[in-house]
Amino acid sequence: MKIGVVGVGGVGGYFGGLLARMGVDIHFVARGKHLRALQEEGLQVLSSQGNLHILIHATAEPHEIGPVDLVLFCVKSFDTFHAAREMESMVDDSTVILSLQNGIDNIEKLIAHYGPERIMGGTAYIESSLAAPGVIAHTGTMGRIVFGELEGGSSERALKILQVFQQAGIDTELSNSIERVLWEKFLFICGVHGVSTLCRAPLGLVLSCPETRELLVEVMGEVQQLAQRKGIALAKSAVSDAMGLIGTYKKQFKCSMLRDLEWRRPMEIEALNGMVVKLGQILGLATPFNQTIYACIKLENQKILEPFWMSQLES
Repeated sequence: MKIGVVGVGGVGGYFGGLLARMGVDIHFVARGKHLRALQEEGLQVLSSQGNLHILIHATAEPHEIGPVDLVLFCVKSFDTFHAAREMESMVDDSTVILSLQNGIDNIEKLIAHYGPERIMGGTAYIESSLAAPGVIAHTGTMGRIVFGELEGGSSERALKILQVFQQAGIDTELSNSIERVLWEKFLFICGVHGVSTLCRAPLGLVLSCPETRELLVEVMGEVQQLAQRKGIALAKSAVSDAMGLIGTYKKQFKCSMLRDLEWRRPMEIEALNGMVVKLGQILGLATPFNQTIYACIKLENQKILEPFWMSQLES
C-alpha cells in the first residue's frame, strides 16, 4: 500500500512515523523549516513509549509523490480547502482519503472536492505535538485511531487499511458508526480545548478548580444537546464518559489550541467552539458557554492573524 501523509504535525508525524518504521511505502507533504528538517535530518518522534528516528521521503510538491492508495489527511481544519486542492495529483479513482482532523465539518469539505466515494472519517486519540522542525513529541499512552466508512460496514478497503495500521503497531478500531465517534470526539475537544485555552492552563489545573471543571462539563453538555437535536445517537452518558477519558490524561497535558495560542499560531476556534455556536444558531439552541469561549478566543485569534490591525487599535 502506498500512503501519503498531508499534514506532518502531532498526528500525521506520529502515525506516519510508525508506518515508515514498518517499511510501508509512505511519503510526507510538508512546508518550510519543518520540510527542510525532515529532508536533512529525517523524522524524529520523542516518546515515553520509545523514541524513533527514521529517514523519510518528504516534499512540498505532491506531484512528486503521484497517486497513492491512501491519504492520511491531518492538516488543521482551517487549511482543509487549500490542502485538498494542493494534493489533487496524489488522488486517483482508487485513492482513499482518511481525515484524522479535529472538528465535524472537514469531511463535508473533502466530499465537496472529491466526492463521497473516496472519503473515510476518522479520529485520533493521542497526546502529541510538533516540538521543533522535524521533531514530534509524544506523551502518555500509545496513540489510537478509530475510523470507518461514512455509511458504516466493513468494506474490503477499510479492512485492508485496518490490517496495515495494526501491523505497524497502531492501536486501531474500525467503527460501524463513525459519525457518532466523530461527535463524541467533538464533544471532548470542544470542552478540553475551549476551556484550557480560555484559562491558559494545562488540563490538570482546569480539573483542580471546581469552577473550571464545572465549565468543562457545561461546554460539553451543550454539544451533547446539539447532537440530540441533529439526531446523532450519542449515549446519555457521553459527558461523564468524556470526563472519565479526561481523567486519564497527564495533569501537564496542553491541548494543541493552547499551544497554538502560546506560540502565536492560528487556532482552530472556528471548527470547534465556533462550530457549536453556528450550529446552535441554525438549530435554535442556545449555547452560552461555547459562545463565551468562542468570543474570547476568536479575539485572540484575530490578534494573531492580523497583528497590524491590533497595533492600529492600540496606537
